[in-house]
Amino acid sequence: MEGSNRKSAALTGSARKIKDNAADFHNIILRWDRLNNEGLNTCTRISDIRTRSRSGSGSRSGSDPDRLEVVDSSLFQSFPADGAEELQSECERLQDTLNRMTRLVLKLDRLLESQSGLLDLDRFRTQGRTPPLFQTWTTADFESWSSSVRSWFRSELDLKSRILQDLAHCESPDLVLVYLSLWIHESQIPVRTRLDLEGLLLETGHRDL
Repeated sequence: MEGSNRKSAALTGSARKIKDNAADFHNIILRWDRLNNEGLNTCTRISDIRTRSRSGSGSRSGSDPDRLEVVDSSLFQSFPADGAEELQSECERLQDTLNRMTRLVLKLDRLLESQSGLLDLDRFRTQGRTPPLFQTWTTADFESWSSSVRSWFRSELDLKSRILQDLAHCESPDLVLVYLSLWIHESQIPVRTRLDLEGLLLETGHRDL
């Protein structure tokens, strides 16, 4: 079928754009993984600060679960000055990590828009048929995968945002361990995502068969 073996640097049209998008997906997920490790280190430091200060901390006032913010000021009033400052600094660090993760998810949104546009264009050109552009994946396959990835990472970002809201306030050591486990294991992103990404890179010629 025409286009099924187009893997050279001379790719044009939808195939060229999809190959470029595949590289962008790869780079975004690599950056996400680095930020995830960075955020885990910060979560661990916040947990350590809370553990050291738990015996002297008072009860906190309620927080709005729908707002993404660092912590309310009442939490720090029960801490020694140095502990409050350290906790504030780490919470702001975690907020910064979440902000950068948010920007990556916004880039996934734009990639999905690109893939959807390419699918609409190919359907128009081929009267609804979407033949493979490289080996086996059609434009519809690329768009479907892009949609799933964007959904998974957005759900994971929402979970991490909730962890940010709750971690510094948490009084239960067991619940803190749950938060740390949730952060590192990323339950909203299927394990197969990285394998599918490798398949995408193979399909588009970024990896050798």
